Amino acid sequence: MKQTRIFLITLLTLMMSTVCFADSNPIPAERLPQAAKSFVEKEFADAKIEYAEIDSDGYLCRLDNGIEIEFNHKGVWTKMDGSVRTTLPDSVIPQSISTYVKTNYPKAGITEIEKGRYGYKVELNSKHNLKFTRQGKFIGKNH
Repeated sequence: MKQTRIFLITLLTLMMSTVCFADSNPIPAERLPQAAKSFVEKEFADAKIEYAEIDSDGYLCRLDNGIEIEFNHKGVWTKMDGSVRTTLPDSVIPQSISTYVKTNYPKAGITEIEKGRYGYKVELNSKHNLKFTRQGKFIGKNH
């Protein structure tokens, strides 16, 4: 009897911890905030949302062209990630950052951009990592 009780308590604890620590939950693309859906439709008109999920930080969607976009709970993008072969379109990059990259790294494309509290982190397909202020002014490289 005592062993059964311990087993049931252990099982219940394990099940509860699994639920409590679940990182994300897949959702239909229609459940993304309207701002996120509008952003994808406008900036990635040729792509379709292949996968979407929600977690404690916000939303993530993966497009069929390989780009992943993270949104906050209001539907404003916080991070976009392409790949070495998939660069982000200029239209989604702040103009001053795009101009800086084209001027200083003419053969490189932006594969990832993250918008943080104090500025932007940008990764190029040439493996350079750059940092910019919220206003788009270059402030340094990450190594």
